[in-house]
Amino acid sequence: MHATDPKTLRFGHFSLDLARCSLRRGVEDIQLRPKAFDVLRFLAENPGRVVSKDELMQAVWAGIVVTDDSLVQCVKDIRDALNDAEQRIVKTVPRRGYLFAAEVSFGTMLNEPGTAPADQRGSRWRSKKLWLAAAGVLIALAVLVGRQLIDDTRAPGGTVADLNRTSGRSETAAQPQSIAVLPLVSLADSPRDDYFADGLTEDIISALGRFPEISVRSHNAVFPYKGKTPRPEEIGRELDVRYVVAGSVRRSAERIRVSVQLTDTSRGVLLWSQQYDTEPKDIFTIQDDITRRIAGTLAVRLSSLELARAASKPPRSLEAYDLVLRGRDLLSRGTRTANSQARSMFESAIALDPNYVPAIVGLGLVDLNAVRYGWTTDPLEALQRAERLGHKAIAIDESTPGAHALLGRVYIRRGDLDRALDEMKRALASNPSDPDSYAGLGNVLLVLGDVDGAIKAIETAVQFHPGISATDYFRLGMAYILAGRNADAIRTLERALARDENNVFTNAMLAAAYAEAERQEDASRRANAVKQLSPVFATADVGSLFRNPDHREKILAALRKAGL
Repeated sequence: MHATDPKTLRFGHFSLDLARCSLRRGVEDIQLRPKAFDVLRFLAENPGRVVSKDELMQAVWAGIVVTDDSLVQCVKDIRDALNDAEQRIVKTVPRRGYLFAAEVSFGTMLNEPGTAPADQRGSRWRSKKLWLAAAGVLIALAVLVGRQLIDDTRAPGGTVADLNRTSGRSETAAQPQSIAVLPLVSLADSPRDDYFADGLTEDIISALGRFPEISVRSHNAVFPYKGKTPRPEEIGRELDVRYVVAGSVRRSAERIRVSVQLTDTSRGVLLWSQQYDTEPKDIFTIQDDITRRIAGTLAVRLSSLELARAASKPPRSLEAYDLVLRGRDLLSRGTRTANSQARSMFESAIALDPNYVPAIVGLGLVDLNAVRYGWTTDPLEALQRAERLGHKAIAIDESTPGAHALLGRVYIRRGDLDRALDEMKRALASNPSDPDSYAGLGNVLLVLGDVDGAIKAIETAVQFHPGISATDYFRLGMAYILAGRNADAIRTLERALARDENNVFTNAMLAAAYAEAERQEDASRRANAVKQLSPVFATADVGSLFRNPDHREKILAALRKAGL
């Protein structure tokens, strides 16, 4: 008779040694972080049933406040360790949680690592098979319904590659799919009409970003490709995406023609192309159709709710939409004059359609910019206006991510961090690919004391948009110092300094990072730069909002070590 170890869980070719807290494949140990191991153990101990995110968070991080990103990263690590990109073992059940789909047994033949005996729990696991079989049927039905929904949205003239023809399933549905929507090329005679193509691009990006199954690069991340014609595989490597959308817009007073193509960069294959020729009033239907078709080609499981969320509510007039696109273009320039001109655009759009949410949010961002850059003599009133506009937008459409992000930024400015955190989470729930919301979330978490959560959030913002603000890089560098990751802090703060070399606080924090890394000569040089830029620089101002006094003291100690 073979001996068994009741402290071991086996599934497939893998085993979990609960005593040693290790994952093994046969006799080989597989590296897994402690929290990822705890998540895997909990799922393996509950096979055949959907475990909610809340249940997992409570089981693994009991008494600790972390974001969903911590759990998502653990699941990613687990799938990498199990080579489970296709989700054969750990399945994601949209909006419900995770399902451990492998058969599990307790006890391992110690002298035969490759076999697993039946034990007193065997009948329990055998009964789970029936549940799994039923669940498999339900999942299959859901996929079929999703595909039928996609087919129903297909219009004549499009050519969609059937990714499921050879395998019977999607090869890309296992994990969030990465995609970049390149700036649509304006074929108008005047370059002044570029704003329309840019605005249409941004709206398609925002709509796709509302699908949790799709990871979309931000408008700012793809804007450097405007006017260029790189090969799709180059874009795939540079932006770390698998899919690229490209196209053009030709606009006249009577007609709008939009051509779009979706390419798989890893295979160099054109998956889908479509040309739309319509009246200007139908541009919103085109946006919705493009979104559905791209998502369908990626074999994303669509539901009616998700489709409704992705479809933007059109304004009463095309002129209001045009004014919002002009206002966004002005807002992105970051100058006082452009900010003032953007205000006029958004106010005119609201006059045409008082309930047009993008115009309301845009006007709120104008006020927020005025406060941020000191362009107003009454910042308190400007913040109050921005807050009222955010609430008004949410009252019209609660699922608008821009409105929640606007409120989150207002509350950050006020120091109301609990409410800011709630709003940023709501913004990301509506659009999981928005880099500004991730950066804002990181800012809130850093002040609240969740250093790891702050790092993860801002790193995610960088992933979606490497060109985030110098201020966000500054906050990431500070978080790295608190985490003891001095080399990362130096690299990040040097990048922030390259954006704004005369920023006193960035110079000071870089001096602190150098000091923590025992690079005293570099620290002294940065400290001297601080003293030249601001002879009255006070270290007491740094980290004053931190709720954890230990974090504030660590930053102050590093600054003193640098000579400040």
